Amino acid sequence: MNRSRLIALAAAAMAAAALLAPASLGAQTSIRVLAEVHAWTKDLNDIPYLQRAAAAAGLKVDWEQVRAGWDEKKSVVLASGDLPDAFLSGLTDQDIILNADNFVDLAPLVDKYAPNIKKMFQEMPDAKRISVFPDGKLYSLPAVRPFRPDSFNVMLINQKWLTKLGMKAPTTLDELYKVLAAFKAKDPNGNGKADEIPLDWWAGAGSNAGSRGLFSVLSLLGAYGIVDDFSNDLVAAKDGKVTFLFARDEYKELVKFLNKCWAAGLINPEVFTQDYSSMMAKAQRPDASTVGVTFGWTATDRMAKWADDYAVLPPVAAKPGMKPLWPTNVARVKMGTNAVAITKANKHPVETIKWIDQLYSEESSIQGYYGSIPEFVKSVDNGKKYEIVPAADGNQDRQMWTNALVDFDPLYSSAALEAKTTVPPSVVRRMKEDSVYKKYQPDPKSIYPIVKFSSADIDQMALAKTDVYKYVDQKFAEWILKGTVEQDWAGYLAQLKLMGLPTMEKLYQKAYENYYK
Repeated sequence: MNRSRLIALAAAAMAAAALLAPASLGAQTSIRVLAEVHAWTKDLNDIPYLQRAAAAAGLKVDWEQVRAGWDEKKSVVLASGDLPDAFLSGLTDQDIILNADNFVDLAPLVDKYAPNIKKMFQEMPDAKRISVFPDGKLYSLPAVRPFRPDSFNVMLINQKWLTKLGMKAPTTLDELYKVLAAFKAKDPNGNGKADEIPLDWWAGAGSNAGSRGLFSVLSLLGAYGIVDDFSNDLVAAKDGKVTFLFARDEYKELVKFLNKCWAAGLINPEVFTQDYSSMMAKAQRPDASTVGVTFGWTATDRMAKWADDYAVLPPVAAKPGMKPLWPTNVARVKMGTNAVAITKANKHPVETIKWIDQLYSEESSIQGYYGSIPEFVKSVDNGKKYEIVPAADGNQDRQMWTNALVDFDPLYSSAALEAKTTVPPSVVRRMKEDSVYKKYQPDPKSIYPIVKFSSADIDQMALAKTDVYKYVDQKFAEWILKGTVEQDWAGYLAQLKLMGLPTMEKLYQKAYENYYK
């Protein structure tokens, strides 16, 4: 055989090999992904399910992982133009709308290359509804999470202390005050020290959301029959009219109650300065239970070894005879927006959407929340069933957040997936804890829905929102500490009006009405 014939055959063999092994070539394709990551989460390169999803798509993912200072990092990246190929979680609607030219409309890519995502949108139309932007484009994809309660929050009370003191669970704010006072005065943990913290919550330690964030004492607004939407905006709807709770008399009354508690020494004196880890540590001291009433995701997460000492406290009423409410937002708890987005810097959008679609598969979705197979999730009968492995120390939340992206993961937990998944006792416990609040849920139309504002609307209220919420957070803390809410209230409302609250009300009302058209 002559030399030219050998060369021709070799070339043909190489071409055939290339056709038969696209994954091998694809593995040389790299993308840079900027990801917001929980402080507990291990290096993403060491999480097996993420590596398997990339390999299945023939892609190498170069992770840029941000565990602290996300807002600053994100802002610098968006302003610099040095964009990653994709963002994983961490973007807001405003980030995308104000930088829309930097993001890819994913709708055509999803239609051609993403069967798992298409299935999600077909089975759960609301997941698509909350993802389409006002210009009709799909710049980012949502997450649909498994085994979620109806509320982000439970109110916990130290039942062991109540029993020791011969007291019943409070049903009104006045009764709550008396219980907190007894917790302070009567050494219910029995260690002979005045170390009890009757009331504590996560106040943000000066973060953007302040006490408007999760696990906040503002859940007690339900005592007055109004609740917020868990968006940090303290917004609701009453009889079809949008209302900002921080400008209502009920809010003023709650602040007065909290100031009364503060003046009596019933609130953690470090509530406005402690960071999240410090707050958790106070409740989880190894030698003694120290917190009386607080708010959290679960008793196990919040109290660790003392979890069994606590009971879920139903919402208390402002006055006897009133029906209290508990803040609920099924859509916001179950679904997350902007879980992943592809930028215009990406030279491999097809390969990237195929990788993203892998993350939305059943197998990746269950691992994306609970951890990788087989260590943290058992796949039974080739994926016909899944079993979540209970955490050895009982702290399921820590096991999840250490070994998966959890709420930062693009995933789709369908009803079918949940039906064939066995969860550990701690997850069953969380759902049971949440069931206490079923009969206290507000009318669904009073919960402000997940909406997206146009670029023009965002521009119109951007300055007002910044000023308003900074002022609201400042006054909330000041009033609890100083007790001046009553004398300041009229001037406070006037200042909110000058800052642009009427503009915010108009635009939020418009978005609410458009949602229900």
